Amino acid sequence: MQKKRIQNKISESRWTTSFVLPISFLVWTLAAYRNIAVILPTVCMLLSTFLMMRLNHNNGLIRIYSRMVSCSFLVLATLDATRFTSLSQAIVMLGGVGFFTSAFMAYQKSVSPGYIFYAFLCVGISSIIWTQVIFFLPILWIIMSANLLAMSGRNFVASILGLLAPYWFLLIYLGITNNLKWFVAHFNKLLEFTQPFNFSAIPIHQALSLGFIILCSIIGIVHYLRQRRNDSIRTRLFCQAFINGDIAAIVFLLLQPQHANYIQSILIVCTAPLLGHFCALTKTRFTNWIFCTLGISCIIITLYNIWIF
Repeated sequence: MQKKRIQNKISESRWTTSFVLPISFLVWTLAAYRNIAVILPTVCMLLSTFLMMRLNHNNGLIRIYSRMVSCSFLVLATLDATRFTSLSQAIVMLGGVGFFTSAFMAYQKSVSPGYIFYAFLCVGISSIIWTQVIFFLPILWIIMSANLLAMSGRNFVASILGLLAPYWFLLIYLGITNNLKWFVAHFNKLLEFTQPFNFSAIPIHQALSLGFIILCSIIGIVHYLRQRRNDSIRTRLFCQAFINGDIAAIVFLLLQPQHANYIQSILIVCTAPLLGHFCALTKTRFTNWIFCTLGISCIIITLYNIWIF
């Protein structure tokens, strides 16, 4: 019988979520005590966590009993306390989880306009907050076609309608308030570019958090590529969808690093399932060492960010 290491005991325990969730919520509560602006982002974080739990439960992302997907999401979302006051970043993160939760329901359903509409409705709402989400549309359509096997004429039209739906209501509001110029200025942001690979504007604390999340994504991707033969075709396609999202986010970060705050939200959403998959389904001494190192590093970075909050 193979020996259970610390990594496996934590990953397979029924008490892991019961421990991680209160600790994460305590960190957010302490931040809210110091700054009341943290309250609404906390609500978004809790909703995102609930949807991530649903995403894992409905789609069986891990073939054994484990809650590491939602726990990984909580840990990564709590990593950088300096982001807690940003409602816009929290909404983008919630929109990302909402997209995958709804879109995965359309797996192999070429006629599922409802699920696709709501998935892209989340993208549309996020694009009102952060216009550059629109640049990710080609990747999302590739995911819809190659990973979800759900591309069809009806579903494509549903994705367009879902994307535009929030703007219909926004246009009505802007018309009533006589502020249609905002609409033009909003899309003009798509034409704003800065020098690629210029990371000077990213503070050290955020660079640490981003570096840690990207490292976790790389570990998750390498693990998936080595072990994908052990998963069902459905799970492989879903993991590939998260990998596509991670790669797109990292490339966008390299090309336009001024959007690092929002890219971090997308990276958290796409990395958490891959990291959870790695933590739950590896059993070697080396991966146990990686797990412990990541855990200690995460605690140190979190405490550092709380200290400077």
